[in-house]
Amino acid sequence: MPMSRKIKQGCLRDIQKINFKLARAFDIKKHGGHMKKIGIIGLGNMGEAILKALLNANYKTEDIVFYEIKKERAKYIEELYRIRCLDSYGDLIRESGYIIVAVKPQDARQTLTGIAPLIDEKKVIISVMAGIKISNILSVTDRPIKVIRAMPNICAKVGEAATGIAAGKGIEEAELKDAREIFSCLGSVIEVGEELMDAVTALGGSGPAFFLFFLEAMIDAGVKMGIPREKSKAMSIQVIKGTIKMLEEEDVHPSILREMVTSPGGTTITGLTHLEKKAFKGSIITAIEKAAKRAGELSSWL
Repeated sequence: MPMSRKIKQGCLRDIQKINFKLARAFDIKKHGGHMKKIGIIGLGNMGEAILKALLNANYKTEDIVFYEIKKERAKYIEELYRIRCLDSYGDLIRESGYIIVAVKPQDARQTLTGIAPLIDEKKVIISVMAGIKISNILSVTDRPIKVIRAMPNICAKVGEAATGIAAGKGIEEAELKDAREIFSCLGSVIEVGEELMDAVTALGGSGPAFFLFFLEAMIDAGVKMGIPREKSKAMSIQVIKGTIKMLEEEDVHPSILREMVTSPGGTTITGLTHLEKKAFKGSIITAIEKAAKRAGELSSWL
């Protein structure tokens, strides 16, 4: 690919990010606010990442409220972000149009039982609970309500999440658009059917851990061969960063780039041959499949 084209693609991505922020600012000015007010239940790592991303995307602090059962955590979030922590589920639901449920799957039943009687046809539940299906949520509410299921990953903390999103019955196009906008603040959004959400949970949600496990191995390999740990870490991270950037700018399949660095009889093919003997690719595929299966099992907590 010509260098000028690479530069143009890089500039285009930067412009798109700037345009998104400008569009959010324009929306605030034009409408005097955003969409319906957002309420977040559960301010653990993911809940906080969502909150931070919304604020970075120019959502007003008065348009977001939260409820956190752990009092010390609630106080910390309230003081750090200047967002109101409400006293009960009822207070949050009365003030919010979109209710983001960001609790752990094992806390799903208790949380949903608490909010179910308070949800009416105007409210939209957005669940980011791993493995909890829309049908599981409806079984607790025991009546039709509007539910959107979303699965961001931990990269939301730096605005680079890959979020899968699936709409339940009765969700209007404007509501789905609002949900896409919310999660676009965290990174990219991929719409899928709900039947693929367990796979999304495994690939997107667990994927960073699998990737980091591989990165750890690279760093340890450098250390084993005598490279000081900090230098091995710096080199390994740069290898990953450079490879990803090349993959984005060249816009080709990973196997094509791999072939570019695999010379006949060279060091790379020697290492790759060992990985193939150990079923490296198959092991990764199996790991992601097992993670997806476990995601489906999490619904048993309901």
